[in-house]
Amino acid sequence: MSVKKERILLKFSGGALKGKGEIYSEEKLIALASQVKELSKSYEIGIVIGGGNIWRGKEEKIDLLSAVQADYVGMMATIMNSYVFKETLESIGVKSRLYSALAVERIVEDYSLSKIEEDLSSGRVIIFGGGLGEPRFSTDSAAIMRGIEIGAKKILIGKDGVEGVYNKDPNIYEDAVFYGQLSYDRIISENIKVFDHSALNLAKENKLHFLIFNQEVENSFIKSLNGGIRVSEIF
Repeated sequence: MSVKKERILLKFSGGALKGKGEIYSEEKLIALASQVKELSKSYEIGIVIGGGNIWRGKEEKIDLLSAVQADYVGMMATIMNSYVFKETLESIGVKSRLYSALAVERIVEDYSLSKIEEDLSSGRVIIFGGGLGEPRFSTDSAAIMRGIEIGAKKILIGKDGVEGVYNKDPNIYEDAVFYGQLSYDRIISENIKVFDHSALNLAKENKLHFLIFNQEVENSFIKSLNGGIRVSEIF
């Protein structure tokens, strides 16, 4: 009788896919997909990908777009990244399926928890595109909600060039303090910046377990689970 695998959710930014001056780096795509392939031997995996390599809503200056419209562009950027990554996984022999809260006929599956559960249990890697399908929610919020829905035991969050959670930006302040472990109560009482407020409350209510680390380190997602990389742990 086979032992049921633990279920985890990976969240990485669009920057994890980006090359120098290019939206995508084939080398980075393959390296990241290879990590997922290795992890899939021991875990059932869901994935949420940001869209920042294509569209950064807070930084884009297009006055004719409202904030809501800009958010929809961002959601579509996550679908593009998710589709590219799905095809990368398939190219190295990893069975995967892309679901989206926003309908995109012929490209992605409509969101269905029963189908997702069936796919995860059968060993498919599931990618969630389109955020939550509604504007004003971050991809962190999407990762938290999807983690709750699939019953993920851990949520692994890769950051761009930052080792985890600090009291202030370590790229600006030399005296920034790194947090190895954090409770939700401490995050709230000290107003530590981790997730947006709504996402944080949702995570606390559901007692989610996070590992946050620098995704730019080689094999960072694998290392975050075996102690091979510095992480901030929230539980």
